[in-house]
Amino acid sequence: MVNQTTNPTDLTRIIQDAEMEIRDLDPSPFSHQGFSVLKEKISEYIAQLISESIRVAKRHQADTVSVAHVERANEYIVSSSSRRIFRHLGTVGGIFLGASLSNILSMTTTGQFSSVGTLISVGFGIVGAFLVALHIAKD
Repeated sequence: MVNQTTNPTDLTRIIQDAEMEIRDLDPSPFSHQGFSVLKEKISEYIAQLISESIRVAKRHQADTVSVAHVERANEYIVSSSSRRIFRHLGTVGGIFLGASLSNILSMTTTGQFSSVGTLISVGFGIVGAFLVALHIAKD
């Protein structure tokens, strides 16, 4: 099984190696502060990528972290924040759509329609369908 804890000295060494590579780069497109923030973000990304790669390998019950695990971890880190928002929008849309359809069905079976209730139900259905479609399109 993959070692569940990353050795802090190994992580520090990897980050220092990346910083050495960055030092050789020409920072001219960046301001001094911008380049400093870039280096910090690269260090954060490296730490996240290592941790997530280990988690992916553990989920697959692997003994070592393979290239596929690192690739999958990279995809998750890069896309997780935007996907999370659209996933929540899709969930809310599904709730709106389900409530709308339930209310329309209940009005149909009882035979009691009110113009305000019908408009509200249809409005929620349209918004819900749009949010679900948005989630599907972004996924």
